[in-house]
This record gives sequence, C-alpha cells and structure tokens, in this order.
Amino acid sequence: MPIEIDITERLERIAEATLRVAERDGPAAVTIRAVAAELGGSTAVVTNYLATRSDLLVNAIRYAQRGWREDLDNHVNPYGGAQYLRAYMAWSSGTVGPDRAVRQIWLDVAAKAESRSAAFEVLRQDAVEHHRMLRAAVAEAGVSDTDFAADVLYLLLRGFYFAGTEDPELWTDERVGMAISRLTDLFIGGLGSRPETAGGTPKP
Repeated sequence: MPIEIDITERLERIAEATLRVAERDGPAAVTIRAVAAELGGSTAVVTNYLATRSDLLVNAIRYAQRGWREDLDNHVNPYGGAQYLRAYMAWSSGTVGPDRAVRQIWLDVAAKAESRSAAFEVLRQDAVEHHRMLRAAVAEAGVSDTDFAADVLYLLLRGFYFAGTEDPELWTDERVGMAISRLTDLFIGGLGSRPETAGGTPKP
C-alpha cells in the first residue's frame, strides 16, 4: 500500500529545517540542497513540495506567521484598554526563538520578489494584516487620532525589524523596547491629538 503523507506536517518540517539553516548560517545559505541535507535526505524531500528557493522561503515565513498569531493572542488577550496596546507593542518589539532568522528571510524575499508574484503577495498581506491588528490595538487603548498613531507605531516597528536585522548588537530588544514603550505611552497620554481652535472645534 502507498504510504500516506501528511503534506501540512511535511511542509512544517521543511520550514523548521529552513529556519535552522538560516539561524546557523544566514539566509544566503538557505538553498533547496542545504535544507534537504538538514532533513537528512535528497533534494526530492523538498522539491516534491516546494519547487523553488522562493517557495522555500515563503513556506518558512508562513510557518512563522502561524506561530506568531497564536503567541500574540496568548500575550495580549488577558488585557484590555491601554494595557492591551502596551502588551501588543511589547510583544511586537521582542525577539524570540527564530524571529531574527525569519526577519532576515523576510528581507531577502522583499528584496527579490517581483510585484504581483506569490512571494510579494504574502509580504503585502502580512503588512496589511499587521497594520489592521495594530490599529485595532490603538483603538482599544482609546488613543486620540487612531489612524495617525497606528501609522507611526507601524512604521516604527517595521523600522525595528530592518534595523535589528542590520545591526542586532546596536538595536537590542532592550533599547528598542524602551523607545517603543515611551512612544506608546506618549500616544496613550494624548500625543497626536488633533489641534483645536479656541472654540474647541478640531481644525481641518
């Protein structure tokens, strides 16, 4: 009888091997051959499911995204109001497990993905979802001018992902966390409120 293969589980194992290679040797070392060797097999153990290096990297990103969603929910769900936003920002500015390797892979894919390609679409959807969730957290905190605050905090986090990958010794979690915490508290305290006229009507 043919052996039944759980494709979802196999893709997860490939993603884990991809992240191990990236963590140990850097994203440039991630190839189909290197990941197959990490799995202890021929290239077919990868190419039977993922045909190209781009597919390999996107698979690792999708795997990480699923883990992030679950971890984020666990981290922020106990809170409400301003504490919910603080918890969201603290989680988003941390580096746990393979996070740095995933960010390196993300930058690799972003640099090479062609517009409207599958890889580009994965990154675009992630960006849209990240901003949507952050805006919801800002609204939950009752921050004035929700859109402005969400945009600034989103750009700050995206900048951290790049800077922390470029120079992790300079942009440590502690340094970044302090800056993000202080800015978050400023927004919660009223930074970004729309200016008002003497009569109390918001200026256009």
